[in-house]
Amino acid sequence: MVQLDIPAAFAVSMLFIDVGRNVLKREAEETPGETPRAYYQFLFRSIFFAGFVISPAGLYLLAGWPGWEQLYWGKRVEELILQGWFNALLPTFFIMSIVLAGYLGHILGYRLITTGKEKFLRPIYIGVLVLSSIPVLLSYPAFLLVGTYDQYHNLSGQTREAMVYAWKNPYSFGVGWLGVMIYFAATLIYSILKIRKENKARDMD
Repeated sequence: MVQLDIPAAFAVSMLFIDVGRNVLKREAEETPGETPRAYYQFLFRSIFFAGFVISPAGLYLLAGWPGWEQLYWGKRVEELILQGWFNALLPTFFIMSIVLAGYLGHILGYRLITTGKEKFLRPIYIGVLVLSSIPVLLSYPAFLLVGTYDQYHNLSGQTREAMVYAWKNPYSFGVGWLGVMIYFAATLIYSILKIRKENKARDMD
């Protein structure tokens, strides 16, 4: 959902930096005054994850179930996605925000580990995830129900009772959401394992 996708891109970038901090610190020390190669490798990894994992997952849910994706916070989102010229700009800005968050997470994470402030790295990205989860949890039961803004807010003769729980797969939502989460989790785990493998290989050089 929108409330988590953008913070997640920021947090994942910092997580990658955290996992590979030893390599990044060592290369930064070996190339004073220059930007080490590892910096760009991790930047690519962060931008790739934001652009090819989080963005398509978020856009898929936003296009298919715009009400659920933004927790029924506003009817205008549904209207813009489903009709009007602005419908193309909204998902565009959404993707740009995700990629920008990934970039900023990388920049901040790298700066922290190269300026002796790495102790703040983990608390920051964990804190971002916790804080971004609070409004989602406070929106209960929005994230459990699939339908329209009108249904959730009992408008235009539609009622919340007409909505269906997410796990009952209304409008093929359950299958789509599960596929998105498997894709996200598998790619994240693969990325972390790959970084750790690269760390070990570099330590042996």
